[in-house]
Amino acid sequence: MKRSFSLIELIVVIAIIGILSAVVIPKVMRGVDRARVSRVVSEARTIRNAAYAMYADTALWPGSNWSNDSPDDPLAGAAPGDGFVRPGSDPDMPSTWSGPYLEKWAKNPWGGEYWWDYNENDQNGDGVGYEHVLWIDNAQGNAGKRIPLKMRLKIDETLDDGNLDTGFIQVWQGSHTDGNLGYIMIQG
Repeated sequence: MKRSFSLIELIVVIAIIGILSAVVIPKVMRGVDRARVSRVVSEARTIRNAAYAMYADTALWPGSNWSNDSPDDPLAGAAPGDGFVRPGSDPDMPSTWSGPYLEKWAKNPWGGEYWWDYNENDQNGDGVGYEHVLWIDNAQGNAGKRIPLKMRLKIDETLDDGNLDTGFIQVWQGSHTDGNLGYIMIQG
């Protein structure tokens, strides 16, 4: 005599698997999201510490990685991570550079590039200029790798005031979903 499963038994097993999936998958995804935010927080702190170490050695903050920035910036137009990983090609870089200050320049958890920027002007509207900004998510090379709004808010809640319009983490040059998410690391 052959034993087999009835259609009802198969439907019950599939229903149980579906219910378990509905319970487990959201928890796993929340864990993944928390891990991504934790990674951004950790990498931002590591980059800030590297900038302070570079300043302690050379009396220069890392320059802007944006190629269209002011030529007055000692490291303007350097590749992402230059100044941290390599001394850069600037002839004014002091011989006291004793990096690398970072092992490598990381990508954010969504696969986009971090960028370091220097602005003499006040970027966040608090009246204090001379800002060094870590762009966590920007339009420069991050097409298709933008950080979702929910995660931008979580990053801001963890590192700042939870408002993308105020504080040290803000969105500039666009909307909250596609604008440039920057973190003012050093100011004044």
